[in-house]
Amino acid sequence: MKQPVISLCMIVKNEASSLPRCLRSVRGVADEIIIIDTGSTDDTVAIARSFGAKVTSFPWSGNFSAARNAGLCKARGTWILFLDADEELASEDKAQLKICAGHLEFEAFFLQVHNHSGETDSSPVATVNPIVRMFRHRPEYRFQGAIHEQIALSILERKPHAAFHITTVKVHHYGYAGSVVASKDKIRRNLKLLEQALSENPDDPFHHYNVAVEYMRMRDWRSALIHLRQSLALSDLGASYRHLIYKYESRCCLELGEYEEAIGTCEQGIAQYPDYTDLYHTKGTVLYAVCRKQEAKDVLLLAMQKGAPPVQYHTDSGSGTYLTAFALGQICEELEEDQDAIHWYEEALHHNRAWTTPLLRLIRILRLTQRENELTTLLSGTLLPKSPEAITVVVKALLDENCVQTANTLLASMSQAEDKAFRAYDSLHASLTSTGIDETSTRILNAYCDERTGEALGLLRSWSSTSLADEESAYKAYRKSRTLLALADIHLNRLSQFLPRCVIYRQVRRNLPLPKIEMEEA
Repeated sequence: MKQPVISLCMIVKNEASSLPRCLRSVRGVADEIIIIDTGSTDDTVAIARSFGAKVTSFPWSGNFSAARNAGLCKARGTWILFLDADEELASEDKAQLKICAGHLEFEAFFLQVHNHSGETDSSPVATVNPIVRMFRHRPEYRFQGAIHEQIALSILERKPHAAFHITTVKVHHYGYAGSVVASKDKIRRNLKLLEQALSENPDDPFHHYNVAVEYMRMRDWRSALIHLRQSLALSDLGASYRHLIYKYESRCCLELGEYEEAIGTCEQGIAQYPDYTDLYHTKGTVLYAVCRKQEAKDVLLLAMQKGAPPVQYHTDSGSGTYLTAFALGQICEELEEDQDAIHWYEEALHHNRAWTTPLLRLIRILRLTQRENELTTLLSGTLLPKSPEAITVVVKALLDENCVQTANTLLASMSQAEDKAFRAYDSLHASLTSTGIDETSTRILNAYCDERTGEALGLLRSWSSTSLADEESAYKAYRKSRTLLALADIHLNRLSQFLPRCVIYRQVRRNLPLPKIEMEEA
């Protein structure tokens, strides 16, 4: 038989719900599949065999490396690719991975693990982590560590000058989506194993680092900070995770209200890793939290200049791109630098069209600055989200901001789109008809415009005394909020934007809550 080139090696237990997705993703890439099952009681084994996998039972001993190494003993390929059942190889990167397998001058390849906050590859990416996931199959290379098992250390111990290559091949990971973490109780399991490992080797900086990460997931910031500082003191300058210690330590200090320590930690990290964008973004976040807005803006501008960090760094998705641009938009808005705020919100959307939050801020700021006419142009261009669900969010935001004409224009364009969008159009059009400015709202607005202020205020007060037993009570707060926003807009429309009090009115209008159709709001 022809020797396999790539052997996929996995350890599994009760992964029937996620395993098919993982194994489908490696079709055409993995020449053989080795599955080590540590005690499944569901259909995991049958599913694995249906994909042609060789399955071996292995008693669970609380040691991940032992289970992984059992799989290595069964593999015959030139390369070992290892994935977990809650991961999948990006389909567009299959060819690149196969090309990598032809480069025998390397001992291992880093793949880019995208950790999703949801359970599909279209859900937001929380972090991106470069990890060794494919390496040469040699008998001397074995995993080390009971948990967060490592292969790179074993390779370097046997071959100190081994060549590693960092690829852009993506692996989508869903194991830390909220429901998955809850169902498997991963945090408690991990912490128990890590504390056992730490008791056996109390000076291991990687154990301290991983314990800190689990405490951060539990929001125990003080315990996390203690272990992060121990890890930093014990780790070598070349440790692959050392840049992360500075970022995580700064975050812990921020959560604990130790702001100067947080800023100082970022600066120490930047001195060692001047191209690590996340540290600039984190420092800007801390400065913003303590209302040092101009300093925060300057640091975040540096982060935007750096852009996304080099591929060797673990990064929060959006650092140096859409998250940083959005933060700059918020700061500029608070500094009354409206044009700059608009620019940065648009920049955030250019980097991530699927994220509607910057677009909602754009809608509000353009409404505030009496530039609603620009919204139609903006929404007919490249910044409009593609999915009907996202468009629904945008149209509702337009209605909430009393941008009825723009909402109708967008709805009309949706009516010409695909069936799914057309159904969204029908639903929104019904919402516009049923919850738009009703007769009472019109009377209030007309009274105010005719300078019958007393009558307008009297009508507004009547809503406050409306009984919740009224069958329309769910819409009372909604209509009241819509009318208050409209009254604020009338004030702004009557004032010159150059008057000092116009700035005050704009701030008040900005802080008015958006209408919500909720019973408890009524």
